Amino acid sequence: MSWLQDRFSLNTLGIKEPLGQTSHRMRPENPTKWTKKNLRNFMRSRLRETPDELLQTWSGEVVVELQSRQDLWSKQGVVALFGGLRSEPNLISTLLPWLQAQGWKTALFTVSNTELLPVIVQNEADLKRGHLGVWEPLGDQTIPISQLDMILVPGLAFDETSGARMGRGGGFYDRLLSEPEIDARLIGVAFHLQILPEIPTEQHDIHVHEIITERGTQRVVPSAGINA
Repeated sequence: MSWLQDRFSLNTLGIKEPLGQTSHRMRPENPTKWTKKNLRNFMRSRLRETPDELLQTWSGEVVVELQSRQDLWSKQGVVALFGGLRSEPNLISTLLPWLQAQGWKTALFTVSNTELLPVIVQNEADLKRGHLGVWEPLGDQTIPISQLDMILVPGLAFDETSGARMGRGGGFYDRLLSEPEIDARLIGVAFHLQILPEIPTEQHDIHVHEIITERGTQRVVPSAGINA
């Protein structure tokens, strides 16, 4: 069994799969040579197949893991969050108010043409559904991206060794995080099934400093591609 078959076995993920009906329809002969398009399709499929109840359980565990990392939150600052998609951890309902109670300022991104611009928000009432259903700020008073101390970064998949990130194809975060003014710590936040031994990368792809899932923190190797 390949690493990909093992990582995405429904039984491994806690999802009951009918006998003899393992999903091979999107597995190429050599998984290490997948294109980004094929891998995106595969990841979307696996997330769709994961029951809501399991995603919600994992989501709560992701938040607990984030809260347990007191080294991240001991010095207050400005942190950017994300949320709104079924296939992403829910950071808005519980983590956002918890961060506010820790003395952190919280921001979410508004979409302006092809750019992501941070806006300070106080609570869920400051948000609306925006592009593709993601949460966006109601307000339009943006702050400079240089004021962000930490960015919780979503992704469709992450490389467990280098921290390379594969997004959903729109390039919004790639453009944002490649800005020279960015001096924030980049924390990939995802479900464990989205963490892969390797993903196809290009020169413009962003690497995070570490990855947090429901199973804990995945440290990455700085020499393998961290953005300095």
